[in-house]
Amino acid sequence: MSGPPPIAVDKNIMTAKPPPTSLDRASLEDPLYYLKNLQTVVRWVTSYHGDLLTADEAQTFQQLLQLSTPAQALFARMMIRKGELFRSDKLEYDEIPERAQALDELSDCGFIDYQPHIDAADVHKHCRRDELLDMLQAAERPVPKSSKKSELLTTLQSLPISDSPAPLTQWWPDAPFTLIALRHMETFDRLRLMFFGNLHQDWSEFVLTELGHQSYEKVAFNSQSRAFESRADVDNYLTLHRCITLLFEETPATKILPLVPTALSNPWLEFRRQRLSFQLGQYAERTGEIALATDLYTENTLDEAKVRLYRVLEKSNRDPHEVLRDLEQDLGNITRPETRLHLGRVQRRLNRKIGLKAKPVRKPTLPTIELNLCNTGERVEFSTLAALTNDGTLRGFYTENWLFTGLFGLLFWPVLFEPLPGAFFHPFQAGPADLYRADFLRRREVQINAQLATLDTGSYTGLIKQCWQSKHGTACSLVHWPALSEELIDLALAIIPAQHLKVIFRHLLSDLRNHRRGMPDLSVFDLAQQSYRLIEVKGPGDKLQDHQTLWIETMLDNGIPIEVAQVQWRTT
Repeated sequence: MSGPPPIAVDKNIMTAKPPPTSLDRASLEDPLYYLKNLQTVVRWVTSYHGDLLTADEAQTFQQLLQLSTPAQALFARMMIRKGELFRSDKLEYDEIPERAQALDELSDCGFIDYQPHIDAADVHKHCRRDELLDMLQAAERPVPKSSKKSELLTTLQSLPISDSPAPLTQWWPDAPFTLIALRHMETFDRLRLMFFGNLHQDWSEFVLTELGHQSYEKVAFNSQSRAFESRADVDNYLTLHRCITLLFEETPATKILPLVPTALSNPWLEFRRQRLSFQLGQYAERTGEIALATDLYTENTLDEAKVRLYRVLEKSNRDPHEVLRDLEQDLGNITRPETRLHLGRVQRRLNRKIGLKAKPVRKPTLPTIELNLCNTGERVEFSTLAALTNDGTLRGFYTENWLFTGLFGLLFWPVLFEPLPGAFFHPFQAGPADLYRADFLRRREVQINAQLATLDTGSYTGLIKQCWQSKHGTACSLVHWPALSEELIDLALAIIPAQHLKVIFRHLLSDLRNHRRGMPDLSVFDLAQQSYRLIEVKGPGDKLQDHQTLWIETMLDNGIPIEVAQVQWRTT
């Protein structure tokens, strides 16, 4: 069938417009819910990011929305599936009538390719074992019928046609189906990126929300509510994503480095670039490219890179006096406790290496409980909790990192979900995009201090409880709802002193990315005494990790009752 006439680009689509204040999600009772959701995203992005689209991209989106409903639906079905190649006999959907006409329309408009050039791996992936046997038989390369499918790829690769990609009809003239390739996938990946602000979220977010599996806080959007301010930002994100993919595929670091952008003005993209550079340094170090790793660590601003740099230099032939001098200079500019701990160890080893007496390390005495328990097959934390509360006078919970981060999230909920520029740009965010970035605290300092002040006035208890009741189940990066029962919240607010919470919240705020882990495993409440204690559990052979030790030291320094339960299993 002939395609529709060319569509002129609507010039308005290329101009940024005020974003919609809400996003309508189609009901799953609608057979075409997935199409309705895709249409909504296309309209959202063209309205919201229109100035970041090329004329060709804008025309592609316009043209999609002007196709017939069956053609749009079939394209949507293919796009939300994995991959870009599809068998024609696997595209049967009850809600899409006249499939053949829909495919013709998509082909005429350039959304699919009926004759994509494919290689042996594609043929092997999309054909069943019996089909491959028939194909090889027709190609006069018969193989034993008992051959496993995995064994047939080598034979396919030995065919003369395998020298270069070719349509399926050339691989197998009598194939009972065709392979169809989606086109414009890079454009629609860009669409998804501009909507979600990342590439790990996909169209399933609509389905999960509609099914009630996940709900999100409603945040007011405005003209500044978007992830990317320029097309270059989007391009740089995609380039970084490609580099990360190549790194995951173990492409040599020297081949990835020329693709990595130079320093970026966008703060969160620059952070992603620094993370990639650090990972490339680790990869170079693992593969023995020490000089390259050293250069990458030296140029990197992340604390983790500083630690790796000095560990590499410590083992190098460089003068240890020089290494120690540089390390001590860097230590003066580092505030993150865990980084200082790691660099301090390198510092002591270097001091010993050059014959200097190292400063004594403060080793606090940790309150320890020795337990000899019967191994019932349960997790050691649950066995310990049962042993500590078996007389019925105490109430205990396995809270790990959930209690205090949860209380923090509930108290600071208005701060977390304040619609600051660049913090929220789509309706499926469980927290602000800058939550774990260095400027999170600086941008919200006044609001954070106001919430901390409620710990002095006592109003925090009502705020946390009200938030727990009104927001229960709503996605939040810092709140794990299954672990926060109403009983636990009530006990924590009634018994844990406000000043203890203030210490913990301030420690969290000093490094949210790293300090949200390493907290004690158990919380035990004594209702009669109106007291509590926190327990870090260590099973046989298990030792405290650095981030756990730092939490314990912070708590001990501030009078927070923390103990380490050292568990051994009874042999009888």
